[in-house]
Amino acid sequence: MITVLAAALTAAVFWCLGYRAHAHAAAFRAEQAARLHGPHPAAVADEIAIGLQALAEACCDRWWTSAGAEHDRPCTSRWATTVACCPECTVEPGIPCHEDGQPLAYAHDRRIQEAKETSP
Repeated sequence: MITVLAAALTAAVFWCLGYRAHAHAAAFRAEQAARLHGPHPAAVADEIAIGLQALAEACCDRWWTSAGAEHDRPCTSRWATTVACCPECTVEPGIPCHEDGQPLAYAHDRRIQEAKETSP
């Protein structure tokens, strides 16, 4: 009689443990199904917007790709035009360089050199 009672109690304990493990596994599967897989679309959109804003604020493509170490010639010319006088065509900062009375789309090399020497 004691053996039968022990067997019944053992079966009840194992059945309870098995049921709990099954319930836990089912809850785990339900939680995994409810979660979003991969990065959240709103977070991805925010990262893209931040990158596009930084790219729009970049002064030139070479500056962007070199992490701020280099500039394209037009970018360097714009900077030199705003900060230095041009010894070649004798214009003040902010006025573009010119040849034969026609404004140039770039700064003279001497002006760029002058800007590099005077900048901190």
